[in-house]
Amino acid sequence: MLAPVAGGAEGLTHALDRFAGRWSKMRDLAPDKLSELRRVATIESVGSSTRIEGAALSDREVAAVLGGLTVDGFRARDEEEVRGYGDLLEMVFAGYERMRVSESTVKSLHHALLRHSRKDARHRGDYKTAPNHVEATYPDGRRVVVFSTAPPAQTRWWMSRLIDEFNAAWRSERWHPLVLTADFVLWFLAIHPFQDGNGRLSRALTTLLLLKAGYDYVPYASLERVIEDNKAAYYAALRASQVTVVQEPAQYRDWLEFFFRCLRTQQDTLAATLDRALQQSSLIPVQERILDVVRSRGPQTSTALATALGISQRTVRYHLMRLTQAGRLTAPPRRAGRLYSLPLEPPQAGPLARARGRRGGL
Repeated sequence: MLAPVAGGAEGLTHALDRFAGRWSKMRDLAPDKLSELRRVATIESVGSSTRIEGAALSDREVAAVLGGLTVDGFRARDEEEVRGYGDLLEMVFAGYERMRVSESTVKSLHHALLRHSRKDARHRGDYKTAPNHVEATYPDGRRVVVFSTAPPAQTRWWMSRLIDEFNAAWRSERWHPLVLTADFVLWFLAIHPFQDGNGRLSRALTTLLLLKAGYDYVPYASLERVIEDNKAAYYAALRASQVTVVQEPAQYRDWLEFFFRCLRTQQDTLAATLDRALQQSSLIPVQERILDVVRSRGPQTSTALATALGISQRTVRYHLMRLTQAGRLTAPPRRAGRLYSLPLEPPQAGPLARARGRRGGL
């Protein structure tokens, strides 16, 4: 579920910006731990963003593909999309400071996204030449247009206007960069400028804009995973706001609310990961190994842990005592054969509060 938020758009942006102080604690982690957090988040982002569009590779398979392996010849298309999105993210992470928000940049990123896709070779990096309205397919085979995107003949004009007005608003500093990012993504998807890959590209562009706005924690927690976990709400918010902005450009409350809640959930996820990483960084190696066994195998007895780790039961029992005192493990009252397990996760928060925010359209 998405994290609960409260207040208007201004209050939400302030709450999201306060996370920067929490993020600064990351600097206390060793570089290898930061690298591992980013690696895991990248795998999650690639897996989620491609699955949202219909791919079927698990995170484990995504990791293998990004490592250069072929996991399933029957799903070559999925593997091509995974490689493309992985390349695209690395390009954004490495070069966002130098990237201008321009049509040239958007086209080059689209080209990178489809670099491995043989089916899309003819149109990668080029605006669409045929209509690509968003359609729903019913069980009886009927296809119904649920949202009409920009006609091919008008795509260049709309993209030029979107880019120009976004950059003007960004330079003016009249609007918070998070509001501008939400606005840009909404209109980009309403235009749907490319024949294929618009959804994946929109999520990579979101990452680019967040990084350019100074939210440098983004590579360490997957925003795409949050969207995948709330896919139905994602499409509902987009559709509702895309329909209303056609008549009234300032009316995209549904999308802005959803976008901010996703960002808040991304931050909460990273905060929890950060807390675990900082706690683990203070553990000695044998205690980290004990926790790793419990994480991977489930609740364990001291005897089983001693066998798994190849150390004495006396040593294991000492470290189990320290880990339970620190709240890293739980166990029932002392008795023979008791099982040590990870603490239960805190319960999910209650219903989501409504977020409000408006600005003029592009």
